[in-house]
Amino acid sequence: EAADVLIAAGSPADTPAKGFFVPGRIEVMGKHTDYAGGRSLLAAISKAFCIVTVDREDAQCRFFSTAPGADEVTLPMSPDLEPRQGGHWTNYPGTALRRLSANFPGLLGVDVSIACDIPPASGMSTSSAIICAVFLAVNARNNLRERPEFKANISSEEELWEYLGCNENGQSFKGLVGDKGVGTFGGSEDHTAIMSCSAGALNMFSYCPTRREAVVSWPAGYHFVIGVSGQVAEKTGDKMQDYNDASLLAKEATRVYSESTKAATPFPHLAAVCAAVNNDADVVRSAITSYFAAGGEAQFRENQLLVRFTQFFEESEQLVSAVATAIGAQDWGALGQAVARSQELTTTHLQNQVDETVFLAKSGVECGALASSAFGAGFGGSVWALVKSEDVARFIPKWQEQYTVAFPEAAKTSTFFSMLPGPGAFQLKAAGSKKQKR
Repeated sequence: EAADVLIAAGSPADTPAKGFFVPGRIEVMGKHTDYAGGRSLLAAISKAFCIVTVDREDAQCRFFSTAPGADEVTLPMSPDLEPRQGGHWTNYPGTALRRLSANFPGLLGVDVSIACDIPPASGMSTSSAIICAVFLAVNARNNLRERPEFKANISSEEELWEYLGCNENGQSFKGLVGDKGVGTFGGSEDHTAIMSCSAGALNMFSYCPTRREAVVSWPAGYHFVIGVSGQVAEKTGDKMQDYNDASLLAKEATRVYSESTKAATPFPHLAAVCAAVNNDADVVRSAITSYFAAGGEAQFRENQLLVRFTQFFEESEQLVSAVATAIGAQDWGALGQAVARSQELTTTHLQNQVDETVFLAKSGVECGALASSAFGAGFGGSVWALVKSEDVARFIPKWQEQYTVAFPEAAKTSTFFSMLPGPGAFQLKAAGSKKQKR
């Protein structure tokens, strides 16, 4: 489909082209932990962006989409590029082009045609996937990995994934100067999952810096079933501040702890705070309480910081590893308990859930799933359920029916599908050749 759009736009059918597969991701565990240096457990989904590119000899990029009503857009490879706002579909591609053009001057452009079967705004990180896709397309045209700017600042795949996160959030990465990004204060979890995951496995990472901590083989005889609620999980518009507050709370809790303990060097994030106290959460809570008792001022109230710290501590320092261990050992009782606690914390402490996702997580277990949890940024989106493969055909219609009865309007745009953990992003090659490096 993506290739057909380019042909219809005037590219001859025999024009040399490149193809890329760029999946979405499931955050199995690790809700709002990455930007605070925490852990997450990740899988790539079976749905993806499929992108076809044709090299250009100028510094322009033309973007096409197979989505109904999407217009053709030409954008310059320029650090002064102003992406279209107001939810336009080229906002994220334009943001990626602007950052790459600023960090790697003199780039040549590409025509890019995009086909996608990831449900939009479903919490499966279509926004980060398109950031990764644009990098892959521009890198394939310009061989960015061989540029001196790349070699001087990015020395590993993990650092590349961090840099891609900075493309989105606007932060600088070493000598690669940042800009305003898209306005969200996220981390690099999504980019890491999209670029690194492998079929038949879950990857556990920690962040700031990005480190792979474990690979968990997926157990035979089990599937994920994904319930897309139909309530969009936007990180733009009026939802951006809600999303950013979770990040700002973690940052402010770190600052308050640093000042309360008169740290010689302020701690960079909550994970560093936890490491400094050997994961004694009461020490951190006491320091935050003492700061306010001494008249200290903060951007948020004392209770807000305590609640945010508690969610981060349990999720990152206890539950992510517990779930990874339980899946590896096929200890389904321990898995269910850990996932249920994570879901409880995201509802009561992060407060980033909607009624639809709370219902889907609860209903999933009632319908027979071993565990079920919302995932992603929150404020809508999707829920995963872990189900025996032999039960999938019975589970999906039962889960879907319960949801339709409870939320008939949202159910009209909901989707349910099963999947196994899939591969991360790669460049397609002709039949008989190997996948190319990401």
